[in-house]
Amino acid sequence: MSEHLARKTGSALFWQMTRLAGSKVTFLVRTLVLARLLAPEDFGLLAVSMIAVDLLVHLTETGMVPALIQRPDVDERHYHSAWTLGILRALGVTATVYLAAPLIAGLFAQPQATPLIRVLAIRPLLDAVASVRVVDLHRTLRFRPLTLLQLGDAVVNTVVAIALAPLLGVWALVISVLASSIFHATLSYILAPYRPRLILDREAASSLIRYGRWVFLTSLIAVSGGSMIQLVISRRLGVAELGLYTLAGKLAFVPYEVSSGVLQTVAFPLYTQLQTDTRRVEQTFRIVWVSAAAFLWPICALMMALAPSLVENVLGPRWQGTVPLIRWLALVNVLGLFGDVTTPIFKALAQPYRVMVVEMLQSVLLITLIWGLAGSYGVTGAALAWLIAVGSSQLVNAAFLLRVLPRPFAGLGLPMGLIAAVCGIVGLTVSSVDRLIVGPVGFLLTILSATTAMGVLIWFLDRRFRLGLANNLARVFPQVAGLAGYASTDS
Repeated sequence: MSEHLARKTGSALFWQMTRLAGSKVTFLVRTLVLARLLAPEDFGLLAVSMIAVDLLVHLTETGMVPALIQRPDVDERHYHSAWTLGILRALGVTATVYLAAPLIAGLFAQPQATPLIRVLAIRPLLDAVASVRVVDLHRTLRFRPLTLLQLGDAVVNTVVAIALAPLLGVWALVISVLASSIFHATLSYILAPYRPRLILDREAASSLIRYGRWVFLTSLIAVSGGSMIQLVISRRLGVAELGLYTLAGKLAFVPYEVSSGVLQTVAFPLYTQLQTDTRRVEQTFRIVWVSAAAFLWPICALMMALAPSLVENVLGPRWQGTVPLIRWLALVNVLGLFGDVTTPIFKALAQPYRVMVVEMLQSVLLITLIWGLAGSYGVTGAALAWLIAVGSSQLVNAAFLLRVLPRPFAGLGLPMGLIAAVCGIVGLTVSSVDRLIVGPVGFLLTILSATTAMGVLIWFLDRRFRLGLANNLARVFPQVAGLAGYASTDS
């Protein structure tokens, strides 16, 4: 990529990583504190209540945001039409969820969730009124204001939930969700000024919907699979087991969500600008995958090794059942990374239907496996179902990638193999050392020393085998690389 685009991407990556790391740390603190204040049943009730809203939001997803990003020419007609469609969709979702709340709660055998569902039904409407011009910040890779917007959401959600949890229990979680949405809508108009108008231009709306329909189908399939898992766990194992699964997923998927958020948000507009040059797309894919693996895989290895200590020293004994869940779901992160690296390519090359096919395969396998494995292995079966389904879907992803890029995997064997070896060795070592050092202080020292060891080893292997990690850093973050003594070169 050109030097200008590399620096622009570097700025976007920096702010997006700052946003995601900050928000995930904030929500991690929120989750750990609330785990001490609330019971597993409270987390389970919130999960049941959120399912209905999230399901209908995704069922009616029109794909306006990615359509606006991918489209090379956008005018006021497109913005007004996208905002109007969002409002109409939200009104329908809010009314449907409110009226169907008793039925939804009964489906999960949790009638006490009815009032929670009705209050949360307001959230889609609060989200829809936000400024549609926020999409311009994505299109132009200006992620600094986006960081301010979404970090603010996380802080508001966390502060409200923790402050009200001792008084209101599960209702504190509901109120915090709505407070975050109100904050987001308000600040969006300050950062991305827009005068909303209820206008539905047929031609503009149709052009956006033609692209967005694949996003809709992908979203529909994904949320249906996730909802089915929660439904099966709730019906077969109970709300407490659903609470264990929900908390384990929130913790295990933190590093994945950070890397996924960076890749999906930054790589998509980046590939959109490179879509006419297959060679540059291929080169950028290799850079992105190796760099993302060097970041995500070590964190997942540490999470697998330190899961028992995390539960013992932080969550407490009543969350002991989350240990195997965290370990298996951390491994799912490793496999799922490949999908997050390839998805922006298919979307940018106007082939989002490939993403839909992969998501459909993964969801069908997930739903099929979860029913049998949950009966045999309890809530751990849900994590095993994820592992098998995600692993299988990535094989299809690889086959699709070979259809759009001539030699995407050339030269990747050595760097990926070395990163995996470092993760395995350090992970096993940390697991052994962790048994010798007990207590919260020992847990923190183990994390610090293991993280340092992995960083040093990957740096050494990068220099020894010329993996290109430092050179890629130099091109994207020239100021940082200059301090480290690396030169930036353009290819």
